[in-house]
Amino acid sequence: MKITFADWGNYTIAFQTLLRKLGFEVILPEKTNPKVIEEGVKLSPELFCFPLKVNIGNYLPAIRKGADTVIMWENLGGSCRLRYYWIIQEKALREAGFKIKVLNFNSQNLLSRILEIKKSNKISFWKLLEAVRVFFKEINFIEKLEEKAQYFRPREKEKGQTDKVLNTALKKLTQTTSLKKISELKKETWGKFSEIKIDQNRKILSVGIVGEIYTIIDGGVNFDLDKKLGEMNITVHRKLNLTQHLKGGFPPWNEWLLQRKVNPYLKTTVGGHGRQAIEEILEYARKGFDGVIHLLPFGCMPEVTVRPILQKISQEKKLPFLSISLDEQTAEAGIQTRLEAFVDLMKSK
Repeated sequence: MKITFADWGNYTIAFQTLLRKLGFEVILPEKTNPKVIEEGVKLSPELFCFPLKVNIGNYLPAIRKGADTVIMWENLGGSCRLRYYWIIQEKALREAGFKIKVLNFNSQNLLSRILEIKKSNKISFWKLLEAVRVFFKEINFIEKLEEKAQYFRPREKEKGQTDKVLNTALKKLTQTTSLKKISELKKETWGKFSEIKIDQNRKILSVGIVGEIYTIIDGGVNFDLDKKLGEMNITVHRKLNLTQHLKGGFPPWNEWLLQRKVNPYLKTTVGGHGRQAIEEILEYARKGFDGVIHLLPFGCMPEVTVRPILQKISQEKKLPFLSISLDEQTAEAGIQTRLEAFVDLMKSK
């Protein structure tokens, strides 16, 4: 069995490590780029959501290299329609002539799938436990790494130093598969960040990013929004990440607390990350951020539903707000122009 999966930005490194430690032969998906998107669109139903199209484009190069199985999370939490799309992806790929199987994981079959993998790949319980621990350790390191980059990028005196440290660390992480080595790499990388000279007098603006998780975390989908804003002297903050997403409603009272915060604006769930976006924009307004950017796939029902609420909050709080819908028609030049105009708006406050 040769495994591939969808590209998830820098998190792809952690998924690769997990699957290899579970005994699979992994063929990495193609990183999201215009060619990947174009190929995925050709095989996808036109009215289905953008992430599905990108995922199919990610799989194709790996399938051509010999991958025969795609792993996809189907229903681990939340109300996003993407979790149903494993059937559509398998059908689209088979109709295109690819003999491929999609191995779906959901909250109902998760334990049985893990036991099945443990048995078929002859993995001991302790090896399984180690794989999971390394997986979460890598996720945590990647998230802290991105946060460091978001802080240093707009402040660095010599442009490009932050990305150099970031890319070096990510490259080394692909070869790091033990808890001890990850800790050593973390210590080494934090030391490299501390060596970056920053401009203490530079005026830095703060922008919060809210919206749908896939468009937020994959730089190939959002045209490296973090980097673009950093180069404009903007500190970016993203509360929604994979750790938060995997936690879902745990602990149970988090769901109650979330609804309590957003209740004046939305009294029920709308699916996806709709309520989280409302909670986050309220938090950014309270903390005095200079603006908020809302990212979503074109036609994403939960995010489209809450967008008018986010606009209302931005007007009430006098907080500049920009909503960007992303699909195969979105051009990088258009995104750049809108960001520059948005930054000018924030500076004029």
